[in-house]
Amino acid sequence: MSVEEPKRTLAYICPACRQSVIVERDLFSLAAATAHIKCPCGRSELRVEFVDDHVDLEVPCLFCGREHRVSCSTHAFLHQKALAFSCAASGLDCLYVGEEEPVFQALERLEQAVDRLVLESQAEEKGAFLDEL
Repeated sequence: MSVEEPKRTLAYICPACRQSVIVERDLFSLAAATAHIKCPCGRSELRVEFVDDHVDLEVPCLFCGREHRVSCSTHAFLHQKALAFSCAASGLDCLYVGEEEPVFQALERLEQAVDRLVLESQAEEKGAFLDEL
């Protein structure tokens, strides 16, 4: 009989290549040492560190291009179905942590929002160009 180790799913969108980075880690490995979760492109990294009664996270942000330093209680990190961390500049989420299904659903909604923003900005650029004609 094996005991299922508790796990957390973490997800962000790489600001360098715009690829979604989704990993599942067991809590023991996350708590044992600072976790460095890199995008396969190698140009961004999520850092997770357990410190006393809270978890410090360093999150690469697709929207402002900077790293956000956020923290939450260890209890929330370990037990919430899903946590969302947002970019203060844009108001859009830049990291999800929690159970697999809610994290996947939230990331899917974020990917759709990013796609809409890209389409809108392309339409504005085309619109401005057509106005100049």
